[in-house]
Amino acid sequence: MTTPAHPPAVDNHTTPASDPRRLAQLFTDIAKRVEFHPGPLVIALSGGADSAAAAWLLAREERVVRAVHVNHSLPHSSIMAEAARSISTKLGMDLEEISIHPGAESEDAMRTARYRALDGHSRPDEVVITAHTADDQAETVLHNLLRGAGLDGIAGIPPRRGRFHRPLLAVWRSETRELATLSGLPWEDDPQNDDPRYLRNRIRRRLMPQLEAEYQPRLREGLVRMSSLAGVDLSQLESLAARTPIRTTADGAVELSCAGLIELPPAISSRVVRRALRRVRGPHAGAEAEVHRVLEVARKKTRRTELEGGITVIRSGDRLLFAGGG
Repeated sequence: MTTPAHPPAVDNHTTPASDPRRLAQLFTDIAKRVEFHPGPLVIALSGGADSAAAAWLLAREERVVRAVHVNHSLPHSSIMAEAARSISTKLGMDLEEISIHPGAESEDAMRTARYRALDGHSRPDEVVITAHTADDQAETVLHNLLRGAGLDGIAGIPPRRGRFHRPLLAVWRSETRELATLSGLPWEDDPQNDDPRYLRNRIRRRLMPQLEAEYQPRLREGLVRMSSLAGVDLSQLESLAARTPIRTTADGAVELSCAGLIELPPAISSRVVRRALRRVRGPHAGAEAEVHRVLEVARKKTRRTELEGGITVIRSGDRLLFAGGG
């Protein structure tokens, strides 16, 4: 789906509180780029403008949706929890609040804990909606480029992965903020998004504006287009990787054939390993170094390896077993 040119920034302090004509126009424009899964839905309601806008769009479609707010137990978390309560009340949505304690305040740790909580509090038939925008996509791609990522990193945030769907990836953050404000939803800016300790925030607040001002004013659009093109190639590689069977043993371990794995081209075998890791560890699994260690076990360079999250990978004959992580 084509993402339009990046519009000017909008915030809840300058946008008029009520403009029915503009709200109708904005809804019509955004609705052309957003498609929700037809089945049962859960929306991850953070209390911010993006998830508020997604919730409003779902309410506009008269969908029956459960809202879930994940409280990270940080100093500012009560602000976002109260915003989520107010938004869900205004939209007539049931809200479930989950408190988590990631143990570390790193971006990766909090994201992993959040996704596990959302997954654990959703029924098997439910799709979880997260409100990532085109700006999130651009920032993710730039972030990944700085880390030296490959094709997966350039492709950025996938529109769908397992039960998690991201229908707002063709919508800009300024549009969600304007929509949430015009619809009268009491959203809040998450104070954590201004914390310069996090690289993502420094990219958003400092690097991206500087690059746009001095080098390429349409940088965000270019990064989103790059991710879309990479995503086409990535989809083909993933479909090839999906042809390799991944079995689950009677005791819950995930199993691959060592011989079958090492015969595959590297671009495919690495993706097969990541698919197996997602089975035992959830959607955020499979850094390059970990994939390399798993393949070393399959190639008989070592018999076993221990991975983050309590996962053990061990070779037994031709079987490559992934256990733990639950």
